[in-house]
Amino acid sequence: MANLLNLHRLFNPRDGYLGQLKVADADCATLTRAREIIRKTLKDAFRNWDRFVAKADLFEAHTLLKDADIKFSGPKFRIQGSFAYHTANDCQRPPHQQIDQDDGMFLPVSFIASNGNASPRITAKGYFKLVEAALKPVCEREQWILNPAPLKGSCVRIGLSQRLHLDIPLFAVSDETFENLRESVIKALMTRDSVAVESASSREDDELPEDVYKALQGNDIVLAHRDDGWVGSDPRRLEDWFNAAIDTYGDIIRRLSRAFKGWRDAHWAECDLSSICIMAAVVRAVSNLHPFEDNRDDLCLLAVGKEMVKIFTSPIENPAFPGDPEKCLCKGWTPGFRAEIQNALSATCANLEQALYNTMHKGLALRSARAAFGGRVPEDEGLISFSSVAAFVRVVAPVRQPKPMVPRTTSG
Repeated sequence: MANLLNLHRLFNPRDGYLGQLKVADADCATLTRAREIIRKTLKDAFRNWDRFVAKADLFEAHTLLKDADIKFSGPKFRIQGSFAYHTANDCQRPPHQQIDQDDGMFLPVSFIASNGNASPRITAKGYFKLVEAALKPVCEREQWILNPAPLKGSCVRIGLSQRLHLDIPLFAVSDETFENLRESVIKALMTRDSVAVESASSREDDELPEDVYKALQGNDIVLAHRDDGWVGSDPRRLEDWFNAAIDTYGDIIRRLSRAFKGWRDAHWAECDLSSICIMAAVVRAVSNLHPFEDNRDDLCLLAVGKEMVKIFTSPIENPAFPGDPEKCLCKGWTPGFRAEIQNALSATCANLEQALYNTMHKGLALRSARAAFGGRVPEDEGLISFSSVAAFVRVVAPVRQPKPMVPRTTSG
């Protein structure tokens, strides 16, 4: 079946669908301002931690040093999640859907051995208590909401508006390992540019250095959880997996992930189909189908959508925990919900196929594309073109031509 229309530009990241899903500059500015205020507040709070929490609440009982003057190195921060992956979208149905930015906080702290394992000498509950006590007056001043319902077990959430929130996962890293790695990085860099490195090392910086972050061992990073205490949670696993997929298949992975996240948000105000689950299904589908035709994201969307219908038949493995059924990204889905996702994807593919293969009318194709991916698909027929002259010729019915008139001739 010939492909009749080209909808590639209709979905592109500039003036197409993905461009309409882009997080607005004003929202980015609001998130940046809030992030800077929160980071400064928390850095100051850990310099004067005893103003916010009692020593007995913050430290594990068997590690308390009653007479010691306990000081913390300043916490470091690192943006995580969709803003780190460059897959962030605007929200379509606030307040049920919001733009979410994750700013992980990494606190260098002493680890102590207990039952054969090393864990931070501070308590997870005390960590939460200190952070929330420090942020409470800031939230009141800025008219933000501290921990809007439902309460998140794995982070502190700051509601900035009906459209925006910041999540702060609370990590601890071994201070000994952190300092050793930081010094190693500085020494390595000084061989290339000692003046610049000395200037940088003397300047206080909020960001967790990239080289230090990558060099940390998995058991040197733990996450504070409200109910479960300290849990092993290495955020680099997902980052490394997604970056590897980009390296292997190209930026099409990001574009497809954003498109199908936008598809979900257009079809459901609230949905148990997580962004990570969508990304995992997209990467798996692309790996099954690759390579794709260049400059035809419309055809990629159709092919990947059809493949995802099949993929959602089976459990979706968590790329950060391969082989662990307890970490499955669709754990808890009912058969009915799984069928709902597959049916919605199938309908989307049918609409997109209608636009690509069954019409030469740009208005009808646009209507089908918007039925597939929602109202963020721009109503601009100028973004649709004919796929080729040959395709156009194939669908134009031949017109019967009159017989040529033969002039009379006279012999003679």
